[in-house]
Amino acid sequence: MKNEETVRKFLNGFNDKARFQESLDVLAEDYKFKNPMVELNSKAEFIPLAKSIGEVLTEVEIVNLAAIDDWVAVSYIFKTQIPGVEVNPATEWFRLENDLIQESHLIYDASEWRKVYANMQ
Repeated sequence: MKNEETVRKFLNGFNDKARFQESLDVLAEDYKFKNPMVELNSKAEFIPLAKSIGEVLTEVEIVNLAAIDDWVAVSYIFKTQIPGVEVNPATEWFRLENDLIQESHLIYDASEWRKVYANMQ
């Protein structure tokens, strides 16, 4: 599977709860995830966060995707029904190896999301 297809599969799993496991299946066991508020160092650490976020997302709309070598950069908009964070432009950088996502770095304005995260925990 090409790296771009793997990343699309990962993101599309957040659009269809029946396919959510497919998102998790493309992550390496030692997957590293970073966003403006958390840094996680394994797939096991990431799963609870992904499930929580998956419950509030209504759509992940891919705007642009570019790949070179082991890296895929995606510009997307993630949407929720949560007041104050309904539409969220983001960029995420993925590094892949052997058809698995090894790490990703999600960049977005987390100003209002800090409140949402506080209520999730």
